[in-house]
Amino acid sequence: METHFTLIVGAGLTGLSCAYHLGRDYLLVEKENEPGGMVRTRERHPGFLCDNTGHWLHLRSDYMKGIVRKLLPGGLVEHERKAVIHLHGAFTPYPFQANTYGLPREVVLDCLLGLLKARHPEDFGLTPPADVPGNFREWLVQCFGEGIARHFMVPYNEKLLGVSLEELRPEYAERFIPRPSLEDVIKGALGFSRESLGYNAKFVYPREGGISALPRSFARALPVPPEYNLTLQKVDPRTRIASLSDGRQVRYQHLLNTAPLPQFLGLLTDLPEEVRAAAQLLRATTVSYFDMGVRGPGDVASQYHWVYFPEPEYVFYRTGSYSAVHPGTVPPGCRSYYVEMSGGAAHLLKQPELLKQRVLTDLRKARILSDRDEILFMELCEIPFAYVIFDQNYERCRQVIFDYLASQGILTRGRWGGWGYGGMEDAMLDGKTAAEELIGASQA
Repeated sequence: METHFTLIVGAGLTGLSCAYHLGRDYLLVEKENEPGGMVRTRERHPGFLCDNTGHWLHLRSDYMKGIVRKLLPGGLVEHERKAVIHLHGAFTPYPFQANTYGLPREVVLDCLLGLLKARHPEDFGLTPPADVPGNFREWLVQCFGEGIARHFMVPYNEKLLGVSLEELRPEYAERFIPRPSLEDVIKGALGFSRESLGYNAKFVYPREGGISALPRSFARALPVPPEYNLTLQKVDPRTRIASLSDGRQVRYQHLLNTAPLPQFLGLLTDLPEEVRAAAQLLRATTVSYFDMGVRGPGDVASQYHWVYFPEPEYVFYRTGSYSAVHPGTVPPGCRSYYVEMSGGAAHLLKQPELLKQRVLTDLRKARILSDRDEILFMELCEIPFAYVIFDQNYERCRQVIFDYLASQGILTRGRWGGWGYGGMEDAMLDGKTAAEELIGASQA
């Protein structure tokens, strides 16, 4: 039986980053035949590179900027975001709360008055809310007012997640939602746009190879490369022995899990009933999406990087274009898209051909596709556990699980292992932090 200081489950960005920063005795196992997890590029059709929906690198940490540039020297292109919201037949720049110009006047007025009442209730004879918000919908109303919440924030997020926002904790996605000043909101209502607001106003993307270039470069930089086509079959936390799909048994001192938390817990033997009960309360939304390629002139919205659709008459909640960001992902004269659907499309997912026709109709209605576009392919894909549901059970159940795993020498990190929400930079930072914890444990 082989022995390793650390067994790392999953060669996504968190697992790769952990191995990179450990630089010592570890075994990194990955069920796929290449690294990346969801951060992977596939050639869906000759010449079309698709990335499991939009994977744009929003780097804020100077440290992680340095790591990525070291891994991909000269291999990154910086882009300024071109993202819009489709509402009432108009396209307004993202973020909505600072860009209502061009919408019907009554919508603009509703949004402005709602924000003023939320931030200066005494001027309207209103009593300021005495309590902290009890759920995510209340948080949105307190931050942005009833108008902005009603016209975009609530319908978009409920369409995305498939649940009422009253079920969610108030801090859900707080870090990712820009909170513009009153001055910015007024300027945005009058056409003086502030498109640079928000964490993703600028991003970088590999010059060649799609987003897979990042995890592949990580894997090449590791002192011990990942072992691919290997799945974890069983983990005995008591003996700290893991069984692998190739028949091997591995004794470990510490284990880092980056796989979806409910799946990983299902592999553990003798799970305490309290932990099992907490795991059953974990919730997440599955996202289905079409990767598609077209040839033709496009329409007025074909140049945007991504477009949000809060309105219920559109079956998708967001569309994005790989080729609008990086033309090198498609053959000349072509374009590519990802079209994302969640709870609102559940009744159509069992009828793929009907769903396909509905998506094409809605894309033409939204002026992303033109009648002259030739559809070259449409491939329906799925992302299980795409968005964790931060409901009222979330924090308690997650803590019960984490405390138990920690007591057994198991860390669980990353977007899916950590059962949270974050981007690619967050995943890499999670891996770095995990490595630091493991190194500290070895020195204790």
